Parts: sequence; structure tokens; C-alpha cells
Amino acid sequence: MPGQSRNNRSSTSLASRAVTIYDDDESSPLLSSGLIPTRRQVSQWTSSIWKRQAVLLVLPVSIVSDNNSLATLLPSGDNRTYTNTNITDTSTLLLSQGPVHDPQLINFWFFLWFYYGIYNAIALLLITKIFNIYSLNWWPKALGGLTSFFIFWLTTQLMGILVYYFTGLGAYSLTWVFLTFCTMTIPLFVAFLVIRSENRNVYRHSLTVAQKTFLTYSIESRIPASYIRFLWFCVALAIALSTIVTGKVYADQYIKSTRDEGPHKTIEGLVYVYSWVATIYILDTLTDYIVETRVRSYPLSSIFKLYYFMIYFIFYRNLFVRLRSYEQFVVIQLASSFWVCIFHPICMSHYVYRALVYLFGITRTYDEYKRQVGRGLFLRNLAENATMLAFLLWVNILYFGPNSKIYTYFQFKDMNHAMDHDKTVYASLGIWASELISNFINRSICKRFLGHHVTKEALKDFKEYPELIVVFVLVMIHILQDMLLALLDLKFA
Repeated sequence: MPGQSRNNRSSTSLASRAVTIYDDDESSPLLSSGLIPTRRQVSQWTSSIWKRQAVLLVLPVSIVSDNNSLATLLPSGDNRTYTNTNITDTSTLLLSQGPVHDPQLINFWFFLWFYYGIYNAIALLLITKIFNIYSLNWWPKALGGLTSFFIFWLTTQLMGILVYYFTGLGAYSLTWVFLTFCTMTIPLFVAFLVIRSENRNVYRHSLTVAQKTFLTYSIESRIPASYIRFLWFCVALAIALSTIVTGKVYADQYIKSTRDEGPHKTIEGLVYVYSWVATIYILDTLTDYIVETRVRSYPLSSIFKLYYFMIYFIFYRNLFVRLRSYEQFVVIQLASSFWVCIFHPICMSHYVYRALVYLFGITRTYDEYKRQVGRGLFLRNLAENATMLAFLLWVNILYFGPNSKIYTYFQFKDMNHAMDHDKTVYASLGIWASELISNFINRSICKRFLGHHVTKEALKDFKEYPELIVVFVLVMIHILQDMLLALLDLKFA
């Protein structure tokens, strides 16, 4: 996993940088060509709207959808017998004396090595690429990138086996989400230990005895600025990763309440959506502040912003399955579309910019400020389209496909209301159409009245930071996989 960086906003001396291959090199290995693209490759990928949609939209959604279209259930001819231990709502099934055939059993080994194994590998690869953007290799030099990647991936897989055989926690999807959270946080600790072991957290030249005695140096003044940036980078990454676990717990509570109390009313659906919106915006603002002011990395700021948008929208999309009427779809979407149409143009206006300069003393120029707001709009649109396309695909694949019995959330059973699969699909298509229209209006206002072309500025970012497009794809794949894992009914054979 070689990594490198052209990011002059977050230059660091903490770790050695890998070889830069942003310049065109036809002899680059296939792996490097895909994960570390050149400027010419990125220009080709983004040269037209259709190519951009294929790379940034169709590719990540197709990977996740194809992965979930393969059957993970036991073959229908399986004759083994099981009994329900009733440990949890999605309890593990064990051997019993009575001949009971349960079509909802999952082949544990197929789940571990294929379903969860791919999800886990994508998560670790995403963290590795984020470290690359930061210009830091997280692995020990003695092991190397590929060896370290395989060792830590395999370690989590083996932990999953121990959980399955020796605890009753394997039946909880939260357990597997948490294991991947551990996989993604391990590189932080490894990088921290590597830096400490190489004494890169202090200046190389120690103070003399006379200096220690007579000069008033504070401890803080002896810590390199690059090390402080690294610590802030770790804080931002830890906040982002913890959001996945928090979101899983939040979704579990919502689903449990619908099972116990029945479908939510319109006001309850609004509270669910916008309490989660508020949480995501707070965490996004906090992370963005850390990355912008402490880490000082424009591409990392873009990555985290897409990450939070994807988490918000994928939870929002899956709420559609539990809405009771077209009225609830309309109420929830009207608020969202109206907000989009006015928020970004108002934020991009010179009046708001001057107010922020006066109140908070921001130092960026007005053009830089417009670029930042426009980037947020582009990433929001990208997350909207990716999550909606993914939802429409898997609401059909998991309703009609071979894995329908282990995704009961998408079966529309025992819901006691008028909405069903077909109406949910039609309503979702209507929402997508309204989002596309509102986004077109939004971008047109920005272009005509504020002189900012959202798409052109985004293309400049991709050309300036070629690896950014790869990390965007990995972020989308990871968040989509995470949501599907969270909704999976785990009953192992």
C-alpha cells in the first residue's frame, strides 16, 4: 500500500513519504494505477458527465449491490437441525434434536470470509488511503504496507471467529460493526507507537544541562508542530469513526421502537430525521474545524465532509421503508428540498461572508470562501445521488433476491399500514426527482448570481489531488456496506 502526497497544506515530517507517481507513468503497476491514479487518468475519468457518474456513482453502488446479490443463506437442501437459543432478537441457531428446517440460516464461514471479509478489507483500505492523503504511512517499516495490511485484516477476522465460538455476541450486527471500528482505529495506535519509537514527537537535539537549568523552555515549545498536527488528525479521525457505531445504535433503537410500538407518526419521523441531521452537522462542524485550523488539509476536509454526508443520507434513505404514507414522504422531503435551495446560495453571499469575517475573523478570501461552500454543495449532491441509487437497487434486490429472508427490514411485513414495496419505490423516485430539481436550481443560482461554477471547481480539486477521487469511492462503498451490515438479520448455522 504505497502512499504519497502532494498536499502542501498538511506537509509533515512524521513519516517517510512513498514514491510520488502523480506524473504519468505507463509502467506503473496495475494496483498503483487504480489506487494511486495519475493526473492524466483522473482527467480521463472526469472528462464528461457520463464518465464522472460511472466512476463516482455507478462504480461504488454496483460493487456493494453485487456483493449483496449473492446468496449468503444455507442451500435449500440443507438437512441439518437447529433450535433457537433465543439469546437475542436475532439469536444464534444451534444443533438440536428435532428436525427443524429454517431457511433463514446464514453460512458463517461464507459470511466471515466473503461478506464481512470484503467489508473489513474496504474499511482498512479506506483508512490506509486517508493516511496516504495525510502523507503518513501508518505501518512499521520492518513489515511493509501489504504485510501489515494483511496481518491486521486477518487479526480482526480471527477475532470474529473467537466471538462466534466463545461468546453469544456473534448474533449482534453491532458486534461486527464494532470489530471493524477496531480494525480502522488500530492504524492510529500503530502510527502513534511508530512515531514515539522513532522519537519523532520531540526535536532531535536535546537541551544541554546549562539550557535545562537556566533557560525557561516550556514543554509545549519542545514539541514539533508536525506531531501536534498528527494528534489533531487522530482526534478528527476518531470522531468520524465513532459516528458509525453511534449511528448503528441510533438505527437499532429506531427499528426496535417500530417493532414494539408500531409505525411512527409523521412528527416522530421528523424528530428521528432531524435529530440525526443535527448530530451529523455538529460532528461535521467540529471535525471540519479541527481539520481546517489544526491539521490544515483541504483534501482531508473534503473526505470527512463526504463521509458525514453519506452517513446522514443513507440513514435518511432507509427511513423510507418505515414511512406510512405519501404524506410523510412529502412532509419530510419538502423541508429538505427547501433548505437546500436557500441554504447554500445564502451562505455563499457576500453579506454572510462579511458577517463571518466580522464575527469570527475568518482570514480566507471571498473566492476561497465560495469555493468551500460550493465544495459542500457538490459533496452533498454526490452523497444524495449515491445513497438514493443504492437504496433503490437494494430495496429491490433484498426484496426479490436470494437474501430477502435475512433482510426482513425490507420485506414490509407486519407493518399495518398502507405503504408497500411498490409505493415505497415510486415515492423514492419522486423524492430523487425533487432533489435533482432543487440541486439544479441551487447550482444555477450559484453560477448566475454568485459567479461560482460548482462542478468546474470540483474538477479542479480532482486534478490537483488525484487520489481524492479514489478515497471518495472508498468512502461511499464503506458507508453503504456498513448500513447493509447493520440491517442484516444474523442467524448463523
